[in-house]
Amino acid sequence: MVQRPVRVVVWGVLCVALIGAPIPAPADEVPYIQTPGNVVDAMLAMAEVGPNDYVVDLGSGDGRIVIAAAKRYHARGLGIDYDRTLIAESRANAVRKGVSDRVRFQQQDIFLADFHDATVVTMYLLPEVNLEIRPLILFGLQPGTRVVSHDWDMGDWEPDRRLVVPAPEKIVGLKKESTIYLWVVPARVAGYWRGTLAGPSGEESVVIEFAQRFQHASASVWLRRWSLPGVARLQGDRLALSLDRSPWMPDAPPLRFTLHVAEGRLSGEAVDGGKRYTLRAARLAE
Repeated sequence: MVQRPVRVVVWGVLCVALIGAPIPAPADEVPYIQTPGNVVDAMLAMAEVGPNDYVVDLGSGDGRIVIAAAKRYHARGLGIDYDRTLIAESRANAVRKGVSDRVRFQQQDIFLADFHDATVVTMYLLPEVNLEIRPLILFGLQPGTRVVSHDWDMGDWEPDRRLVVPAPEKIVGLKKESTIYLWVVPARVAGYWRGTLAGPSGEESVVIEFAQRFQHASASVWLRRWSLPGVARLQGDRLALSLDRSPWMPDAPPLRFTLHVAEGRLSGEAVDGGKRYTLRAARLAE
């Protein structure tokens, strides 16, 4: 269960899903609805949870997701929920499952919680709550953090992966199935970068401008004689950059770089027909 800092009508949303007609009933909480066991398994598998992960479940209910992550994958976990009764139940469940040394539960508003060191975040909230928590995910978590949501997406931030699984135990909705969404938090590259591009003909200075929207970006690359357009896709701190060389070499295919982004620097290389190109750049202060 999640205490919200703004007022929403929740039960009306659920009634639309269940019977097709809104029934207004004011509420300030996301209601507690259990995630079916097989959906928990699918969420953890999609996030590729392992023993080095720290799994944080937002609105953790009875604690089943972080407990499963600890029991099956030996991960550490944190469940955050506003309901004191559910927190007590979660702690008892962790003891019963023998994982109380690997998981903990805290009673708190998820919008006030600090979960910046999570490597995996799971959630079963509501569409509008996902949109409200989205900035905290994009700007508060490290690039590469995997985020998995049960049933609800995050608006125009398209998922990196989407999966529909049977959910015979599901108690809401007309279909006995669940949709699971996965996002990988992208590094932030928007802005200007300056560095060098080295290739078979030597090394020259380069300036790059990225315009970014979530995990997608466009690039303008300026060399001494050429301005090259490019497109890029981010997977955490990995950036795949494809440069259109037609202004430079009319018949050449795009030059495809695999780059790493960290601490205000990007670096990587492209190989084209045995020729190696190396790109290194640092972010310019805004």
